[in-house]
Amino acid sequence: MFKATDIQRGMTVRDRDGEALGGIVAVDPRGFTIGKGRVFEKEYPVRFCDVADLDGDDVYLRRDLAHLPGAVLAEGGADEDDSALKPHRPVAYTHDLTGALVPME
Repeated sequence: MFKATDIQRGMTVRDRDGEALGGIVAVDPRGFTIGKGRVFEKEYPVRFCDVADLDGDDVYLRRDLAHLPGAVLAEGGADEDDSALKPHRPVAYTHDLTGALVPME
């Protein structure tokens, strides 16, 4: 069991399968906010009741990426600036048998 007071800015948020979703940019009494980036086109609020567990600096959510409303993957490669990324249309994702993240068809 985790304590809400253990969740801090800068921690990495992961879905229940371990896929990194982004970093925590703010914490308040109701929950925390994941910063915009590769998975979310704008800051994404999360309630503490949606957290399954903590492991070091990683926060694990109860749901997987495919079941998080608002999750999108942004265009661009690693050599581009994050602020220049433009989001794709929303796509549901799942993990295949090897653990890789793949779009649901």
